[in-house]
Amino acid sequence: MDDFLLENLGSDEEFKLFLDESFDVKAHANKAIQGKAISEQLSKLAEGISLLDKQIHSQIVAHHDDLLSQATGVETLEGVLQMMQTRIQSLLAAMDRIRTKVTEPFNKISARTTQLRNLQEACDLLRRVIRIIYLSKRLHSQLQGGAREITKAAQSLNELGSFPFNYICEGVDLSGIEVIEQDRRFIKQARQDVETQAQKMLEQSMETQNPTQVATSLQVFHNLGCLHTIVDRVVTGCQDNLHTNIRSCLDVRTLTQQSSNKGPGRATMPMTGNTAAFRATLWTNMEKLMDNIYASCAQVQHLQKVLVKKRDPVTHVGFIEELAKHKDGNVNIMQNFWENITKMLTTEFHEATEGSTFIKQAFEGEYPKLLRLYNDLWKRLQQLNPESFNKFSRYCCT
Repeated sequence: MDDFLLENLGSDEEFKLFLDESFDVKAHANKAIQGKAISEQLSKLAEGISLLDKQIHSQIVAHHDDLLSQATGVETLEGVLQMMQTRIQSLLAAMDRIRTKVTEPFNKISARTTQLRNLQEACDLLRRVIRIIYLSKRLHSQLQGGAREITKAAQSLNELGSFPFNYICEGVDLSGIEVIEQDRRFIKQARQDVETQAQKMLEQSMETQNPTQVATSLQVFHNLGCLHTIVDRVVTGCQDNLHTNIRSCLDVRTLTQQSSNKGPGRATMPMTGNTAAFRATLWTNMEKLMDNIYASCAQVQHLQKVLVKKRDPVTHVGFIEELAKHKDGNVNIMQNFWENITKMLTTEFHEATEGSTFIKQAFEGEYPKLLRLYNDLWKRLQQLNPESFNKFSRYCCT
């Protein structure tokens, strides 16, 4: 459409309304009816339509070849689109066929996979239950054998682990399985009984210095997986007992009650008349203390000797090597024990002499007697292990 026609239409008040993008047909018709100039409006519209027809005709004549080529191109494009539509339909049909062929096998495989997983879990659970029942029966018979079968019972408990938290139950919840509920309670109680029996055996064998029973009890704790804990507990127990003995030996109130003829609790300090009795009681207690120190050192030395010699019959790993895994490779039980005793004696003797002039005067006045007690103790200790105690000679009781 040429500019002349647009200019004419835009300059005309009637046609100018039709160029507005917000033109409303109904509003314009209502306005024309109300103006009662319908015939004039119709003639005006007819004139405008005639002008547009002429302009369209001239445009078609001027661009006839271009319009024909575009029409041909549209037909070609419609053909291409039709071909693409056909191929798309073929592709969709092929996808449907593939989906049909794949979906059914996939669903079957998924179902079989789920079934296989459930079967494997059920089989694994049954194997665990059967193993627990078997070990429980074996543990019953081993416990009936008493001390002779205690190491085997500990081995069975070791395989069961800290039931129910062990490799047999790892990743599986066995709670609610009635067939092993009784076994669960039995295994828990059996472990407590074996630990108690082995603890009693260890304490008695250390007092009597029976290497066979010490080795047996240590083997039990090794099988239970708590060897290092028990050894630490035993050594700590010896230290605590000695600490109690030292305090009792140097306690002024206890010494006064023991040396006084009066009833306990009535005298808190030694009087002038019974100082000799107080000192006699003190030195008697010191002799007993030295005996207790020797007995404790002998027990710990015996324990270390067995730990050095004893090896696990299955893995052939030395017990002292097993302890080294929990001690950063540094294991010398006797040396650590003796160092702790000397520090303990130093502290308690210092506090006792600072807190009581009677004890201080007794030790200062009869220092040769104290030195003799220490030398006698040292000679006895050297007989246990001369090489070790020669290394400890720098730790002295003062």
